[in-house]
Amino acid sequence: MDKILSKSPFITIDGRNVGSGFPVFIIAEVGVNHNGDLATAHKMVDAIADAGCDCVKFQTFSADEFCNNPDDVYEYISQGKVVRESMLEMFRRLELKREEFAELFDHAHDRNLIAMSTPTDKAAVDLLETLGVGAYKVGSDDLVYTPFLGYVAAQGKPVIISTGMAELEDVERAVKAIEGKAQAVILHCISQYPTPEKEVHLRRIETLKAKFPQCVIGFSDHSWGITSALGAVALGASVLEKHFTLDNDMAGPDHRFSANPQQLTDLVSEVRKLEAALGDGDFKLSPHDIEMADLCHRSIYVIQDLPAGHVLCEDDFAYQRPGTGLMPYQTVDLVGRSLRDDVLKGEAMRLDMVKE
Repeated sequence: MDKILSKSPFITIDGRNVGSGFPVFIIAEVGVNHNGDLATAHKMVDAIADAGCDCVKFQTFSADEFCNNPDDVYEYISQGKVVRESMLEMFRRLELKREEFAELFDHAHDRNLIAMSTPTDKAAVDLLETLGVGAYKVGSDDLVYTPFLGYVAAQGKPVIISTGMAELEDVERAVKAIEGKAQAVILHCISQYPTPEKEVHLRRIETLKAKFPQCVIGFSDHSWGITSALGAVALGASVLEKHFTLDNDMAGPDHRFSANPQQLTDLVSEVRKLEAALGDGDFKLSPHDIEMADLCHRSIYVIQDLPAGHVLCEDDFAYQRPGTGLMPYQTVDLVGRSLRDDVLKGEAMRLDMVKE
């Protein structure tokens, strides 16, 4: 394991190592699914902790800072209906007060969760610094906002970036804006809500791992269910981010495709099982392998009584269980050699039975 870790990138968030060879870092994304209500946000923190996640992530934004046109319309499906509303008014409604984040971070820490947030402006970064945030997440929408990426990276904490709507050169540009100031973590992401399976493109994880070997690679999942997330882990994702809701039937833009409490619990459980099943890649026999090999492999036995001096040939042998004697591939070490002593039918052959 040490050899693997020495060659693989990893980061440390609040004392927890994240990267190849370490447990997958599972982030539950609260996002705006608290619907602007602090009490709901607290309930979500508890549910995320109960599910066994590593991290709860919020969004720290000012709607008036990043939405400049009240006439821009946002369309989504909520409670089975198509909703069209002012983007500015929607984000104003979903915005948490800046002073509420300290309370939420304290709650998360009390539940043994790492707390992070996605800032969208410098004031949000400054606020999160006062809260002692251990890492930052920058969403796909700001991947090309390199001046802001530089400001976030200047805090010296790992910066996790999502890559929805991006080409490889966009990702390269973002990584360059971060490196030298902080470590970059790259999450494969598709900005389609929800993302159909045929659009998830999980093999881009392999592309990112090859293109950015110095970076920890993960997956921000907007698809239904947990299948894509498990596939990402199998392909080497070290970080998983999944949107979370208390109830898929709540009103709002993201509830429909987010994981509910049972799905989040299942995700964590299945990821941990998958990690155990993946193993370390070494071809090394376990004690169980050795026990089963003795039971199930074949050894070389003689099929009739043979006198001392008999010159052995293949017709003298049967290959039967158990496999505690000479292996069938060792037949070549016996054929053409003569026996030192008499051998009885059914005896397992040994090398010391034949003359040099």
